Amino acid sequence: MDVGTHTIFVGEIIDADILNEKTCLTYGYYQKVKRGTTPRTAPSYIENTKEAMSRMDKYKCSLCGWIYDPELGDQDGGIPPGTPFEKLPDDWVCPVCGAAKDQFEKVE
Repeated sequence: MDVGTHTIFVGEIIDADILNEKTCLTYGYYQKVKRGTTPRTAPSYIENTKEAMSRMDKYKCSLCGWIYDPELGDQDGGIPPGTPFEKLPDDWVCPVCGAAKDQFEKVE
């Protein structure tokens, strides 16, 4: 069934296992934590009213493309907002793919 630009799949779950107790990647979680974007025409769109952007450098995972933004930190990894990439623990990993810190490249 096609509803606008979204497709709905209907099915029956016949078997499932709980793999872990971590928060699952729901749409709301993706928007809030993983920094997904919302189109301007969406009812949930909130315009970014920040006057000044962070001056701290952002870093991109060379494996999956996730970007560490120091202004946002890494809520899943216990990294508070305002933490520069250089101050992340050596054992910190990409929250999406698990890549090591040395797999990140500075975003120009």
